[in-house]
Amino acid sequence: MNIFILEDDLIQQQRLEQIIRTLLFKHQIRCRSLCSTAKPDQLLSQIENAADHQLYFLDLEIKHEKHKGLAIAKEIRKKDPYGTIVFVTTHSELAPITFTYRVAALDFIEKDLEEVEFIQKVEECLFIADSRRTIPVSPDNFTFENKYTRFQIPFSDILYFETMEIAHKIRLITKTKVLNFYAELHEIAGYDDRLFRCHRAFVVNLSNIRSVDKKNKLVLFDHDISCSVSRRLQKETIERMEALRQKEFLH
Repeated sequence: MNIFILEDDLIQQQRLEQIIRTLLFKHQIRCRSLCSTAKPDQLLSQIENAADHQLYFLDLEIKHEKHKGLAIAKEIRKKDPYGTIVFVTTHSELAPITFTYRVAALDFIEKDLEEVEFIQKVEECLFIADSRRTIPVSPDNFTFENKYTRFQIPFSDILYFETMEIAHKIRLITKTKVLNFYAELHEIAGYDDRLFRCHRAFVVNLSNIRSVDKKNKLVLFDHDISCSVSRRLQKETIERMEALRQKEFLH
């Protein structure tokens, strides 16, 4: 998992980061990256490349805006509906308000707790977030694992996969985010009948295709998203897409 800290007080930011690093090492919890920032936009931009089951420690007050952390939590939920959110703040009186924002926060940790209790609460959040890594995010998942990476994502979110300029690196385009990882495109195409290699550089999720533009050699998805389809495979792409829809209709 990736861990994100949003805290505009540098001393508090460094304190929390050091506690997390110590606990990760102590309990041998695997963490791909730990990102600390005082800038909400920077945190939100990092989520574009996040996989499933991320952990967020958010200060409620950012740059003297008392509810800024709650607003950022709502934006996180749009990009990462399965992430674990923890609020860390001095404004304990705002705890009830967090429920009205419907961001499903795991915990509300007060900064002025005794150090032992503060560390214990952070530790509990790490344990819970780590345990969630193996819980399916959806009944119908795309779960991918090789020696370089492991992640899962709901099949309904997947639009297409494409090769990148870097050898053996793949970019996954979903409805809410982008994920880069190391793999071979043929590994992806053979995973499920809904995935079809419509071009030497693209594998599409047939169930999310809106239409195929034969003239411009494009597969079209919602929200003006598209990828290339080879002329040779246009007909098969359409046939497979229609067959899948017929199958889903019958079920």
